[in-house]
Amino acid sequence: MTWRLSRHYHSFHSLGPSDAHTPEGRTDGREEKEEDREAKAGSAEGEAEDGQAPSVAVNLLREKRTARRIAGPFRFSRVPHESLRPSELREVARALEPELSGAVVQKVRAPWPERLELDLRQPGRTVRLLLSVESGLGRLSVIDARTLSSQDTGPSPWLLRARKELTGRRLSAIRSTGPAQVRLSFEKGGSSRSIVADLGSPGVLLLLGDADVPLAASQGPARPPSSPASETDEGPPSRLREARGLDAGRAVEALVAARESVARRAALQRARVQPLRTALQRLRRTRAKVEAEAGRDAAAEEHRRWGELLSRSLERIERGAKSMRLTEWTADGPREVEVPLEPSLTARAQVERHFHQYRRLLRGSALARERLASLDRDIAAAERALAEAEASTADELTAPAGPPPRSPARKRATPAHRPYRVFHAGNGQPLWVGRAGEDNAALTFQVARPHHLWMHARGIAGAHVVIPLTRGEAVKQEVLLDAAHLALHFSKLAGEPRGEVAWTRARLVKRVKGGAPGQVTYTGEKVLAVRVERARLERLLRSREESGS
Repeated sequence: MTWRLSRHYHSFHSLGPSDAHTPEGRTDGREEKEEDREAKAGSAEGEAEDGQAPSVAVNLLREKRTARRIAGPFRFSRVPHESLRPSELREVARALEPELSGAVVQKVRAPWPERLELDLRQPGRTVRLLLSVESGLGRLSVIDARTLSSQDTGPSPWLLRARKELTGRRLSAIRSTGPAQVRLSFEKGGSSRSIVADLGSPGVLLLLGDADVPLAASQGPARPPSSPASETDEGPPSRLREARGLDAGRAVEALVAARESVARRAALQRARVQPLRTALQRLRRTRAKVEAEAGRDAAAEEHRRWGELLSRSLERIERGAKSMRLTEWTADGPREVEVPLEPSLTARAQVERHFHQYRRLLRGSALARERLASLDRDIAAAERALAEAEASTADELTAPAGPPPRSPARKRATPAHRPYRVFHAGNGQPLWVGRAGEDNAALTFQVARPHHLWMHARGIAGAHVVIPLTRGEAVKQEVLLDAAHLALHFSKLAGEPRGEVAWTRARLVKRVKGGAPGQVTYTGEKVLAVRVERARLERLLRSREESGS
């Protein structure tokens, strides 16, 4: 049995594949298509409201086979901290500011909320600046290739607001305002906007307006940035090796990329294994429960013995007693047995109750033993799939696994024949009327859907009546009256001038345990007092469908 797992799934952590880049000049047409899609999705950016809530990260993992970078939101709770050191953050900010000052924001992208990419246009070149506040991977760097998002959810409110506020503005400053904080300032027409990247844990990107008024945040509500902490020269030295200008930004990316690639592969391995491990644990728990059910033969035999003892002592059973002591004759001689009783039942019903439990437990044990064999096969297949996933190579991790297929949902048994008659209300709405006890039960519990309306003459034996509505559809008053007339006519109140009809949703109707076929209880009922209209009833009876009746 080989399990092929779905292309995307929900996971405990947000995960993604490695971050290999393709040289900027190489393209396969996907970038142009994605730009067209973004242009359409962002056509209404100018109308974005100031109060738009930030988006909620969609933690999905999808496979995209491409030579370019594959994206997804990533959080690594067990990844060692690899964000830039304070000295490196200061160094790259100082190196990039003179190179990019005056550049115009041409495009703004956010493949996921913790990552913001800016296309900065200068005469003769376009520089892609990356601001990342991902856990353990926070940085300010220069990238050669844009990140292709694996999500098809469209621009988030955060991205729409960032595009609205930043596109067309000139970058005026890049400042390291704290050990783990960097600020990018933009100007246009006398107004200013800022992006503050807080590389702490958790990291966040903040969009600020004039006088640092909070406009939006990548996660949570818009808020002002934390107070800048004083910077010192203490701490680990920089690892950028004297890089200058844009090379400093590229050196940052190279510094983090190697660790990021390893972390993403480890995250993919966990993502591949975890759903299979969870499914295997669920199967084992199910098997333990089914195994307990399969071992209830002894309990069944005890009910049979109690039933036989009671059947020989019917005259001694007292109504309302909770138990009684009887003598059982065995090969070892007589012994006293305490037999439990149901106080509300008669003597004969007490005997039938124990024999009924005997038969029920025997059937359940037999079915459980059959299911054990099927569960054993499923567990063996799940163990093989888990072993294969745990032994996956780095290349195989580019095709992430998803949750194993679930067993199909149980379907209602289809009745051997149509257990109801069909009439039509004045507007053509079908009305289903049960035929007899067993047919009533089949109509209510096998044919009717949970959202259908169910009716019955109140407190009187009669046919079950069902109004088959679509989900969410409200019943019309005339249809309700027509169905109520049928419920009264096909009951012991037939011929009476008036009566009461109870109605509720079919999902609120339950069988009476041990009751006759068609005997039910229900909750949430409403009562309709009906004065029978002869003309209405005759019209309904004429509308009966003859086919299949």
